[in-house]
Parts: sequence; structure tokens; C-alpha cells
Amino acid sequence: MHTAMVISPHADDATAFCGGTLAKLAHQGWNVILVRVTDDRKDSLGFSIEETIQKNAEELREAARILGIQEIVELGFETDMLADIPLGKLRERIVYLFRKYRPYAVFSFDPDGLYENNQDHVRVAQAVDEAFWVACFDKHYPEHFKEGLKPYSVCERWYFARQLPKVTHVEEITATIEQKIKALCAHHEMMRNTINQSRLQLQTWGKHMHWLDQSLDGDLQPLLGTFLQEQAKAVAVEAGWDPETRLGEAFRLERFGDLEPLFQMMSEPLPGAQEAPSRPELEQPYESPWDEEQLQQIIPADFDKRIRLMGHHHLCAGAFDALMAQPSFQLGYANLVKHLKPDPDLQVESIYGYDVFCYQCGFWSEQEGRCSTGWKNKLTKDAAVLAHLGLRPGQATRLEDLQRLLAGKVPYAKLEEFCGPGGDGKCEFYALGVCQKSYAALREKFGIRSK
Repeated sequence: MHTAMVISPHADDATAFCGGTLAKLAHQGWNVILVRVTDDRKDSLGFSIEETIQKNAEELREAARILGIQEIVELGFETDMLADIPLGKLRERIVYLFRKYRPYAVFSFDPDGLYENNQDHVRVAQAVDEAFWVACFDKHYPEHFKEGLKPYSVCERWYFARQLPKVTHVEEITATIEQKIKALCAHHEMMRNTINQSRLQLQTWGKHMHWLDQSLDGDLQPLLGTFLQEQAKAVAVEAGWDPETRLGEAFRLERFGDLEPLFQMMSEPLPGAQEAPSRPELEQPYESPWDEEQLQQIIPADFDKRIRLMGHHHLCAGAFDALMAQPSFQLGYANLVKHLKPDPDLQVESIYGYDVFCYQCGFWSEQEGRCSTGWKNKLTKDAAVLAHLGLRPGQATRLEDLQRLLAGKVPYAKLEEFCGPGGDGKCEFYALGVCQKSYAALREKFGIRSK
């Protein structure tokens, strides 16, 4: 089963911000590891430093037991002093833990969290966020590798905060809210100190609250339970759930960011790898703007034998094989890649107006029924390309013959004029070097001297 790790600046942070989710994962069979960064030596009321360290450690173990956490790792930094610790020192310890335990998912404070005034929270968030990418490098902290550790990358990053900049995932914790409440109450001394902070502020305001006074030296569960349940209900409401039947914890859940669609389309399962958890909100598979009926109308029945191309798309025919092997082309033109077979005998008909490639292009505006980059420029370019090649609308050419024509009549300078950044085309695949290499290969294939 997968491993989840929570990086908790203080003993109670893990329970307070994601305790319901951690308990849920533990119930599902995950190996849950809690990393406490500081020793919480000052977080109590009326005890010495030594007594505070001992009590908070004991209460942390009890809270972890309630949540089903299998292991606690103590980093032992002095509490409320992380702002004075070099960030690199803290980051190194976290990188080490990533490489040692190899967690699939990591929970931590969001470095972009709003209104955070606790510098321990801020520093841990910064260190963890950097550790995510530093842990992948084979030259950062090479002393780790002497222990047999290897570079490692966490897959899922679960960020929590007092107020998140963006919520991308809500985990339902209806079944584990009771565990969360009991676990937070287990942090008895830390909670008493938190209650006392509010009492002191109320005193400055010239008031007091009887419920706080009762809870300070009495049963914590009514107060903390009410707070946690109301918090979970508010999250549920934001998620559009019925708060009477479903409760939630909010996260900014990140995985591959902008690369999600590409990785989901191109990646393949590793043999023997454990199946990844389903994250529907992260899934961004390619979705065609056309349904099957529309595709049948757009893609002709004889598409495997004859394709119709507007003027400047003839230039693409010189790079068909390379384009269809290009991941970004496969992503953007998935329907065409699926149907197009660039056989040497494929008939290419020159047409006036839009072709099937246009309807799949990211610049096509379905609402306006035209290319959003400008029809007039396309007409001018189409006419120029066809005139240069000596072709006319309605004329059909074998693909291999067209490619031979392109190899002979479109040297490097002309290709740049038609497709390069200085012309009207500004083709993204030209910028990637796909077209230049393909035309060089055509010239070699047909024995045409490069110009």
C-alpha cells in the first residue's frame, strides 16, 4: 500500500488541519508517517520546559494512535525558532526523509497560504515546497546516497492552510470526524494553551467567555468538537455538499500541474507498479470538442485514401511522420492522428478554404466558425504557398510526389519565410525544429541537395 507523510511543524498541526483525511487513509491501509519538526517545548500552561516536552510528546503519541498513524519521526528543532534556522538546514532533513521513506503523498502547510502569522508554519511550508524538487536531484546532499538512498520525487502534494489560496480538492471525512475530535483533544496541554491565548485577548477586550473558562480545566471535547464540526461543515458547504450528511477537509492538491494532460495521454503503466489512487478532479484527459456524429461529418469516409488541404497546410505534409510522433501534436490533433495514415499513395487534394486540420486546431473558434488568428492572413499565405508549388485548388497529388516537390522547392530560407517566427505562420512545430529536420530528411531521401 502507498505511504503518506505529513510534515507537522507542531504536534497538533497534523490533527487540526488534516486529521480526518489521515485517519481515512490509515483505515484504507495506507502507511501514514507523521514528522514533527519542533519539540513544542513552550506550548503548555503552567509547566516547566522539561515537563512540557515530555507531556506534548506523550500526547502526540496518543493522538497518532487514535488516527491510526504508524510512525512518528522527530526532527527536534526548537519550537517557535524556525525563523532563525537556515532554510537549507531544514530542507535537507526533509529531503532525507523523502528519500528514505519514499512517500506517495505528502501533507504540509501551503507556502502560499493566506494570513499565516506563525513563522514555524511558514518556514516548514517553504522547506517542504523546495524539498519536493531538490529531492529529485542527484547532486543535492550526496551524503544521503552513501546510505543507499536515491533521488526521489513525491507524486501528490496535499497543501493545507488557515486559508488556502485555492481549494482544488475536498476530502470527505464524515466517517472519521470523531477520530479527529478525539485526537485533537488528546493534545490536552497544547489545546489548553491555545484556549488561554483567546482568554487573554478577551481580557484585553474587557470581556470573558464562560465556555472557555470551563473548557480550560475541564472537558475539551464540547468546545473542540463544535469548532471542528462547524469547520468541516463550512468546507462541505463550499463544496456544494449537504453539511448535515457530509463533512470535509479542504486542500490544494497538486500533482503534475500543467503537464497533467500530456502525462495522462502519453504515460503507460510500469510493470508491477502499484495502482495509483483515483483523483477525478486532477484528471484532464483529452476531450474532443466533437461528438462521434460530428466527427463522421468532419472526417470524410475516404480520409485514409484522400485528404484535402488548404494551401499552407501542404507544407505540413512534408513532416507528417514527424508531426504524428510529436506528443504535443498527438495531444492537439488526437482525432486526426487516430485516422490519418500517411501512405506514399495517399492523395492530397488542394482546396480553397478551411480543411479538417483547422477544425481540430487550438486556434479554431467554434463560436465564430473561423480561425481566430485571422482569415485574411491565411488566404494570402495559402495563395503564396500554392503559387510557389505550382498547384491549384482541385488538383490532387500523391503524398510522396508532394513531398518530393516540397523537398525541391522549399529550401530552408523559404520554409522560414512561410512558417518561421518572422512570417505569417509562426508555426509552433517549426519552433520545435520538427519541420526543419523533416525537410532535411526529405532532401536526403530524394537525393536533393540542401539549399
